[in-house]
Amino acid sequence: MEQDGAETRASRRARREATRPAPLLPAMATVPRPVVVVAGVVLSALVIPAVRTDPVLVAAALAWCGLVLSWGWPRLLGSSSRFGSSLAVGVAAVLAPVSAVLPDGVPDLRLVPVALAVGLGLMFGHQILRRDGRPRLTESVGVTAFGLALVAVGTTWLPLTADERRADLAIAGLAAVGVSSLVDLLVGQARLRPWLLPLAMVLGGCTGLICAGVLGAPQAPAAALTGILVAAVSHALRRVLSVLPPVTSIRGQLASASAGLLVPGVVAYGVALALVG
Repeated sequence: MEQDGAETRASRRARREATRPAPLLPAMATVPRPVVVVAGVVLSALVIPAVRTDPVLVAAALAWCGLVLSWGWPRLLGSSSRFGSSLAVGVAAVLAPVSAVLPDGVPDLRLVPVALAVGLGLMFGHQILRRDGRPRLTESVGVTAFGLALVAVGTTWLPLTADERRADLAIAGLAAVGVSSLVDLLVGQARLRPWLLPLAMVLGGCTGLICAGVLGAPQAPAAALTGILVAAVSHALRRVLSVLPPVTSIRGQLASASAGLLVPGVVAYGVALALVG
């Protein structure tokens, strides 16, 4: 028998909660951000029709997503040099997808490192020319480099347009990103909050399967796996960004949505290499 005054599970849990210096999630991370969801759906819908049309149009759509990212990224991550960060990320966001379809419109990633080198040059050149004492220099460089990395991985959506089988996989992945972002609207529900990632993955996998059934390709396992993985990566990045105070601004929310679309490109590309060929 349990002795009188013995500590129960509930009391131990309450004691741990009381002694925590801060809650597990800040309050702002538990507030739904409809702008992030709507922007994620719109950006996905912007890229999907271009996948089956022309790689040049996909490059233009990705460039637009990158410009949206560059507009709000330095503010979202609190860069001490917002103009320079936006300039470097924005230039790379345009040059990277454009270089991937040069010179003949066939998607190829060989020239993308050149575009990223231009972005890095702008990043360091701006820091050299700053006359404000360069406060929080390392943080500013890190924010810009992170933005350039998102632009780079986002460009990997382009090689998937090289043939129909990969294009169908890209459509399934992009649709999964857009549909799974609807899960973010449930973040205000405390009971559902621990299950948001699994819910996003289930929605992503189901969306991939639906796309495979409608398009007739890719094969169901590849479509489901792509949907699950891209939904998981996209959702995880948005949740990480949701704890940042500037996410309450429109700029921050648009940047979060754009990042959530760009980063899963490398996952879809990996699945295509492994399962589609």
